[in-house]
Amino acid sequence: MGREFRIGTRRSRLALRQTELICDALRERFPDIVITPKPIVTQGDRDLNSSLQTIGGKGVFVKEIERELLDGTIDFAAHSLKDVQPVLPDGLVLGCFPKRDSPFDCLISPQPYERFDDLPTGARIGTNSLRRQAQLLHRRPDLVIVPIRGNIDSRLRKIETEHLDGVILAEAGLNRLYPSPVRAGGEDSRTDPQTEYLGNRNPELNGLYRLSLGGVLLPAAGQGAMVVECRADDRETLDLLAAIDDPVTRDEVLTEREFMTTLGGSCTFPIGAYAMAMVPPEADERCVAFEGLVASPDGTHMFTERSLGTISDHVGRATAEGFIDQGVLPLIDPSVRI
Repeated sequence: MGREFRIGTRRSRLALRQTELICDALRERFPDIVITPKPIVTQGDRDLNSSLQTIGGKGVFVKEIERELLDGTIDFAAHSLKDVQPVLPDGLVLGCFPKRDSPFDCLISPQPYERFDDLPTGARIGTNSLRRQAQLLHRRPDLVIVPIRGNIDSRLRKIETEHLDGVILAEAGLNRLYPSPVRAGGEDSRTDPQTEYLGNRNPELNGLYRLSLGGVLLPAAGQGAMVVECRADDRETLDLLAAIDDPVTRDEVLTEREFMTTLGGSCTFPIGAYAMAMVPPEADERCVAFEGLVASPDGTHMFTERSLGTISDHVGRATAEGFIDQGVLPLIDPSVRI
């Protein structure tokens, strides 16, 4: 038997599923190691009523886990990357980025819609994300945004209990909890939304339909990506995690996080970011096509920018600096004055 590693995770069904995927990938490469999950209750899990903006943003889903990492009670931790704060505690690093799932959002509704704009006037849409809210209202000011929190299953139940026309979810979470035999979404969902009856995935989803919003909403930085966090001085763990690191995913999500960090925000702010890495023919360095967005929460103001460059060009940071020069910071933080 090889060394035993302890992996920290939230207790939510999705977090445990993502931890399982990471453990399976490591065991496939290192059959002799033993990995023991340790579920940890976080502040974000305890307080399901307050908005994330009120209780401290997405960092409330990782602080208790990071504390156990620093104390040495766990060896590494599995997170959804968009839950991880732009600046890590001293002594911790992001050890690996497994291959990313779909970075996009989707509409889950009790009625099938071929296009997002087919939603009826005044439709009630559930989301607690200022990023989603801003983009939805910019496109459709008639929509009624209903704040909802909770795990995927509880948000789906609120379609009925809150009399919603639909809820907005990340496609990646849906894909991991309810895999599709014929994979929908992903990169192509920006051009081919693919209305899907979810009852074909799982009987628990009977009566619900999925419409990809890849061409409607720019995702949060790091959306769809998992990440494994560990101690910076733990060389053995870092070497282990390197085996499941996906370099393309790493380049994409770090470009997106660089954009968010330069703006001084987190994924609770109305900031969107999407990077797609590629290696052009006869090129020595991977290139990144990047799109960034900053908006006011009510959708009345929106800045978007697309750029293309190499990894060393830091297009995420450059795009953010351009937004700052345009005076967008007050849209993110009203305390900023220009």
